[in-house]
Amino acid sequence: MKKVLFVCSQAKLRSKTAAHCIGGIDARYAGTDDDADIVLTTDLINWSDVIVCMERHHADRISRKFADADSVQVWGIEDVYDYMEDELVWMLRRKSEDLLKGAPEDE
Repeated sequence: MKKVLFVCSQAKLRSKTAAHCIGGIDARYAGTDDDADIVLTTDLINWSDVIVCMERHHADRISRKFADADSVQVWGIEDVYDYMEDELVWMLRRKSEDLLKGAPEDE
């Protein structure tokens, strides 16, 4: 199963929603801010097969702080949604279709 790390700023709304609403993957979430609910760490980066950032500045911060991070995607989802908001869930599931294509069912 593909291990996907979802990243936003605070790990409260977007990345948490993504980790909880997208099936078919092993998902975790974290935030780039020092006061995030779950702070992004080297262990989380190393655990993941794919890192999905909600916005470009998250990916930029990862590349500055974690030079060896690869397989980083930016989905372009702004910080305007509440946790599990219907429109956010729909958008995340739609964007995840490409992520899930060709993913093995079990490893």
